Amino acid sequence: MNLKFDLNINQTQKLILTQEMRQSIEILQLTAIELNSLIEKEIIENPVIEFNENAIKEVVPINEEPVKEEVRQEEVLSKEDVRWDEYFQSMESSEYRGQAQSNPDTEAEYGFEKYSSQVQTLNEYLHFQFSLAAQTLSDKEKFVGEYLIDCIDDNGYLIVADNYIRAILEVDEEMIGKLVEIIQGFDPAGVGARDVEECLLIQLHQMGYEDDEVYLDIIKNYLAEFADNQFKRIAQATGLLVEEVYEFKEIIKTLEPKPGRKFSCSEGVSYVIPDGSIEIVEGELVVKINDVCAPRLKINGYYKSLLKTSKKNDETRVYIEKKLDSAAFLIRSIEQRRDTIKKVIQAIAEYQCDFFFEGVENLRPLTLKTIAEIVDVHESTVSRAIHGKYIQTPKGTFALKFFFKRGFTQGEEDRSSDVIKRFIKEMIEAEDKQRPLSDQKISEILKAQNLDVARRTVAKYREALMIQPSSKRKEYR
Repeated sequence: MNLKFDLNINQTQKLILTQEMRQSIEILQLTAIELNSLIEKEIIENPVIEFNENAIKEVVPINEEPVKEEVRQEEVLSKEDVRWDEYFQSMESSEYRGQAQSNPDTEAEYGFEKYSSQVQTLNEYLHFQFSLAAQTLSDKEKFVGEYLIDCIDDNGYLIVADNYIRAILEVDEEMIGKLVEIIQGFDPAGVGARDVEECLLIQLHQMGYEDDEVYLDIIKNYLAEFADNQFKRIAQATGLLVEEVYEFKEIIKTLEPKPGRKFSCSEGVSYVIPDGSIEIVEGELVVKINDVCAPRLKINGYYKSLLKTSKKNDETRVYIEKKLDSAAFLIRSIEQRRDTIKKVIQAIAEYQCDFFFEGVENLRPLTLKTIAEIVDVHESTVSRAIHGKYIQTPKGTFALKFFFKRGFTQGEEDRSSDVIKRFIKEMIEAEDKQRPLSDQKISEILKAQNLDVARRTVAKYREALMIQPSSKRKEYR
């Protein structure tokens, strides 16, 4: 056995991410709301940073290079070691300028109050109806009725069991049944039901089908078969003709399985802040970057004056310089994020130019690698830049990920997956409802048009379009 100790020098390459590099990557990946939260947090923790209310609007045509603003300042901020006293002496204004020009007259004319509205909720509507129907009820019954209404969810269903109500309110089953029956007679029809079956039965009763025992029997015992279009099995079990079962299906289609759907709930509304916009101006696409989602910052003037008056080794000066370095890096990171997102949007606008003028039928297949080569960055950078970002266009507001689609070759042209989905939707809309197209048949039709789309892919796209399979689309006449 030969044992020995040696000292060897090996040269290797490693990628080491500093704390600043990691923070820059995280800032790039943040959404607009998350970035605003980060900026607000940094402003609280770092006193030298403040919002820049003076702004300059930036419009970038896709075929032109953007005009660089405050070049001198950005060059200074890009240095690792900044002599802040010399920097402030050389520049009277060290602002980091932005876009949004505030106009007091405009703000007064278009205030938020002019656009706010109050929508009546389902709970309020039911309480209003109960107040009219509770004239002859006792105080105990009124209390139980209001409690039952509060137990109705946004879809209009009573989500609390009767035995729980009896135990917690100490009331008998007869009173609960009486009040539930009153509530189930309210508008919208079907409200107060415990499940879909009871909801449909309530609506059928209000439509005058309470004496049609066969139809009611279908709802009670054959609702699953009815949803699967098993009309022949239902007809054999109930003694109806297949045509009569199909006619009853048309009646069921007019009912509302979620009675509370038409009442909007403001708490469930989610908002999207576009990171930029693409507009058509005189036949050209123009890219605008939205500074609302990334406010511009500047250095507070008070701390600049403190830095000039403080001594070289003073503790105050050391603290301020540390905070200034942190502020400079944050400003650089936000600007780098803006530039990266701007370049990505410009590349997308140029590559998908036909989509913005024509429509989704001209959407081209696009990958992260293609945009990365155009922008001259890594694919992971493009992925982070489009994560959670939205763009407002003449065709609507889309997530940036919308423009990255898988492609299919059709002759000399490429078709995106959205175009294939549109072809599938159009074929299903034009099909014979008595003989609906199967996924295999749709695949064969697409192959006849030089689009090699497998049956499983057709099924996946059909489900994404929320279209039922052929067995459930079949109609009987």
